[in-house]
Amino acid sequence: MHKNICIIGGGISGLTALYYLRKKGLKATLFEVSSQIGGVIQTKNIDNFIIEKGPNTMLLSDQRTLDMIKDLELSIENASPYSNKRYIVKNRKCLSLPISIFNFITTSLFSFPTKFKILIEVFKRNKKSSNEESISQFFIRRFGKEFLDYAINPFIAGTYAGDPDILSIKYAFPKLYELESKYGSVIGGLVKEKKDINKIKRQTISFNGGINTFTQKLAKRYKESIFTKSQVKDISKHKDGYTITLKQNNELKTLNYDKVICTIPAYSLKKITVNGRSFKDFTTLNKINYPSIISISLGYNSESIPHNLSGFGVLVPKCENMNILGILFSSSLFKNRAPKGKSLLTIFMGGSRHPEHCKLSKEERYSLVYKDLEKLLGIKSKPIFNYETIWEKSIPQYHLGYGHYNKILGIIELKLPGFYFAGNFVNGISIQDTILNSMNLINEKF
Repeated sequence: MHKNICIIGGGISGLTALYYLRKKGLKATLFEVSSQIGGVIQTKNIDNFIIEKGPNTMLLSDQRTLDMIKDLELSIENASPYSNKRYIVKNRKCLSLPISIFNFITTSLFSFPTKFKILIEVFKRNKKSSNEESISQFFIRRFGKEFLDYAINPFIAGTYAGDPDILSIKYAFPKLYELESKYGSVIGGLVKEKKDINKIKRQTISFNGGINTFTQKLAKRYKESIFTKSQVKDISKHKDGYTITLKQNNELKTLNYDKVICTIPAYSLKKITVNGRSFKDFTTLNKINYPSIISISLGYNSESIPHNLSGFGVLVPKCENMNILGILFSSSLFKNRAPKGKSLLTIFMGGSRHPEHCKLSKEERYSLVYKDLEKLLGIKSKPIFNYETIWEKSIPQYHLGYGHYNKILGIIELKLPGFYFAGNFVNGISIQDTILNSMNLINEKF
């Protein structure tokens, strides 16, 4: 029985690992270097505008995640029924992404040749390249260039803030890769694939007060086991487990543990030594790319916005040559996200598409945003409220060749028995991915 476990990192992965370890009756201590728990999941209430600095929503599609939410006695806030309506920019106009057969047939988002390619994809048996494919290569081969440009490219900007030309289909979207490999068709595979017993109807959710209600509830439940402002400096392996050296209140402390779970971002690993020395494999993982991204929250008087904001938001394809990546209709998506008579928009900039935006002044960024908002939503007035968050390192990019990093993770765990990784650079970037990754780790190794 492993009696005492150290968790490094207080984001959703670390908190989930703590949750499942405690469910098993195991002792665990979590150390977080910053002054707050939750990682990138951060919510602020400013003048009754609810601002999400990190993820704005959580996609719920697994019973095990729902069970955890229920156990924490959290009240789920479902997105508006109109949230399935999503807009894609084409020729500087916002067009609805088709959500029904009729919409698909009548939409001007895709040309007839593209619609035909989508319809016959199930019969297509293209021979895959022997080389690892990018997301762009995969979708061009299966559905054509226009589908890539006006469906996949904006979707990748909205999820990874990434570039489909260099993201790997095998690692960024393993399910799609497996469907084609197993059934010869993506659409055919979706139809034939047996339903996972844990799958439930997909829902876009948040919680009363914002996403960080989730992480704060975990932090409150296990507060006696969580230590902030605690920087792990060294991990030393010995026959009985590990000695952790950490810095708290400018003092160095050493503590002994049976096993260690590391959930910090890949770029932070280089700050930790192993057995008192720099660890080459940690330095290698520092090469994983994390692009910068800017989240800008703007509040308006509702009557100053000509668009009805009925839907999830707007995604902008790269080929449209605009400044922003997308717009989230935050106050339409969930209730009580803005004061009465006000509307809240969340705009995303930067990413792999526009890394230079992070270096602009705030005034320069906002000028670009206002121009795009006028073109897309007809907004001519200035906002009555604004708040900006810059993530210099945002989302890990599962680029071509990412399998090399997965091998490094395996090598490290062989070199350091009882040392394990979790986090969004391991098996998926979404909140639910990280929850299930931590859950599977605890079930398999503890």
